[in-house]
Amino acid sequence: MNDADRRLVALATAQRQVFTRAQARELGLSDTDLLRRVASGRFVVHGPHTLHFAGAALDWRGELLAGLLDLGPGAVVSGRSSAALHGLDGFPEGPLEFLVPRSARNRIAVGSVRSTRAVGPLDVVRIGDLRVTSGTRTILELAGRVSERELGNAVDSACRLGLTAPAALQQRWDRLGRRGRTGVGALRRVMESAGVQSWLERHFLRLVIEAGLPRPMTQRVYRRGGVHIARVDFDFEPWPVIGEVGGRRGYMSADERRRQEHRRNELQLIGKLVYFFTTEDVCETPAYVVSTLQSALHLAA
Repeated sequence: MNDADRRLVALATAQRQVFTRAQARELGLSDTDLLRRVASGRFVVHGPHTLHFAGAALDWRGELLAGLLDLGPGAVVSGRSSAALHGLDGFPEGPLEFLVPRSARNRIAVGSVRSTRAVGPLDVVRIGDLRVTSGTRTILELAGRVSERELGNAVDSACRLGLTAPAALQQRWDRLGRRGRTGVGALRRVMESAGVQSWLERHFLRLVIEAGLPRPMTQRVYRRGGVHIARVDFDFEPWPVIGEVGGRRGYMSADERRRQEHRRNELQLIGKLVYFFTTEDVCETPAYVVSTLQSALHLAA
């Protein structure tokens, strides 16, 4: 191994095992050297401009970095890949999705490459050594390309993690120009229930709205004597009715059940009526959910 190879090993180690042909040339290897090492199996070709040493397989983030190196300085990780890097609910590591300026739309890399007219400074963040679309831009790139439930989960978790907010999403969407963009309807419906924290809460809120019931406040915090009591899913104020949704109660541990009942008792002490609906109630018997809420609101009037 000569000095150029040693320098290249050090560079590849710092870059998740990947390097470009241009970087190899800068470190002293000629095009002929590269061809010989590829032919001998010492170097493995990954993308149009990227390689790695034999025996040094790229992990997922290494493949993302290789894609960025293949696509050039204006490229960013986007879509499902960006959602996974941000830790959004329901988006595991695996896909390789990139966004490039329109001027680079003919470039290729391992993975899916889309082009756009505008990627502003606020649209890009760094996660480790990767350029990634911001939380807000990631949501907008997902709209129309994932299911509505997946989009809702992405919005809910991005807001919960402080990566975006409904107002920021609306503002950036308007600036990008909604006309002609995919996912307009899906994002509008998701934004109508912004503030919920799970797909189940979103489904519940849609039931309430479609049934013509009063729209409740979401994620309201209650205190008694200055002490935190609970954050409730749905508050139908001015009616003293609270709606809660969750999994089957039979799956709660004894401690979880005790905490839930203590919470319910505290809310009742300040005059609230708590109605709990399981996942099965909301998804399989929505008529029961709606009729129960209608009766509760009527009795509390």
